[in-house]
Amino acid sequence: MVRDVGKTVTKAEATQTGGVGRRLGAVAFRLLLVVAVLAGWAGFELHAERAQAAAQLQDFAATAASGFDAFISRFTAVTGQFGGVAVAPHNRVDIAVRMLQLEPALTPAENLFLYNAAGQFIAATLPLLPDDANVSRHAWFEAAAAQVGEPLYAATADAPLGEGAGVIVSRTIGDPAGAPAGVIGTFLAWPVLRALVTPSGLPPGSTIRLVSAHGTAPMLTFTVGVATNHPLLDKALTWIGETPSISATAHLPGGLIWNVVGPAFTGLTPTQLHTVIWHGALAALGVVILLWLLRPRRRPAPQQATEAPPAPVPELEWGWEIDSRGRLVGVAGNAPEPLLAAIGTNFLSLLAKDERAEHLREAIAERTPVHDLELAIILPGSPRGTPRRFRVSGRFVADTGGFWGTAEEIAAMEPIKEAAD
Repeated sequence: MVRDVGKTVTKAEATQTGGVGRRLGAVAFRLLLVVAVLAGWAGFELHAERAQAAAQLQDFAATAASGFDAFISRFTAVTGQFGGVAVAPHNRVDIAVRMLQLEPALTPAENLFLYNAAGQFIAATLPLLPDDANVSRHAWFEAAAAQVGEPLYAATADAPLGEGAGVIVSRTIGDPAGAPAGVIGTFLAWPVLRALVTPSGLPPGSTIRLVSAHGTAPMLTFTVGVATNHPLLDKALTWIGETPSISATAHLPGGLIWNVVGPAFTGLTPTQLHTVIWHGALAALGVVILLWLLRPRRRPAPQQATEAPPAPVPELEWGWEIDSRGRLVGVAGNAPEPLLAAIGTNFLSLLAKDERAEHLREAIAERTPVHDLELAIILPGSPRGTPRRFRVSGRFVADTGGFWGTAEEIAAMEPIKEAAD
């Protein structure tokens, strides 16, 4: 309880300041909820778009595997035509003619070659170079000869027929008796292989790596197109625990591993991109406003130059305060001692029943101020309920819904005057 009038006024001002702070706190809390919803929405969209891009990339991996598998199926069908053929130098012309007839079915490959079981050249659809006459010591031939009846894919820098580096696709064939008679195959130069394993519509910026299951170093690495960078979206993905890149892997026939890595937002449509950016920008704006509302505030300095100094408080003046239900909740200053016992009771019940008491009741009900209203108050413990007279001023307090003000006792010899409305 405050004990003087000056402190009573300070309490009211502090109550008003606290009310403003509570209102700003409520606004900040609501804004925080909105920011959280917008940030969560943007984060969900980022995650959903990344998941959609990853699913599309996996579809491209399946397309690459399907395209390569179709080529291997054609290769198997063509080379199967030579099963049971007698692999001997005197059959070179007949074998070469047959190869030329079947070669178009191997597109995009443009060659076909055959070596006997000892690695000696038998026939091909392209002219033979001197160094290609015997490949018995070449790693690809040794591996192919060991994989009876199975396709083999191996990187090589000394490909047959002088076509440079690429991948040899080969398999063994048997003689009429079924014994291994030779190795037949085709050669895919790097540009041909690149076109074969690049699905149409792959997002720009995607990097493809082709690796053999028999080794760890990439056989072929290249990037498709140029990626559109989205550094802010990439950072946002990192903030929500996602990686800004996506990848997909496919196992191609014969032990080749196809892998693609691309940026998460390369495949976004303009509409999807604008939606994600718009929601993210709203969340960022909400954070800025929230920080502004929660910034530290300085209390204004007392306005001594523009406001008149407060009038001296009379010795007999005291403060009073009631709540929204009319109960006396505090007194201050030189309040009559018996009034302390009345705290918690209905203040209006202490008034003598006359016109001035009704005037105060109406002012409290209508929340209008009163000035110098002269009232008769029956203090607790008064002999035979004798009232004492006071001059009362007060006003409505919005934060509590009650009234507070000051009172001054009127001397007994001073007649009570009718208070002006």
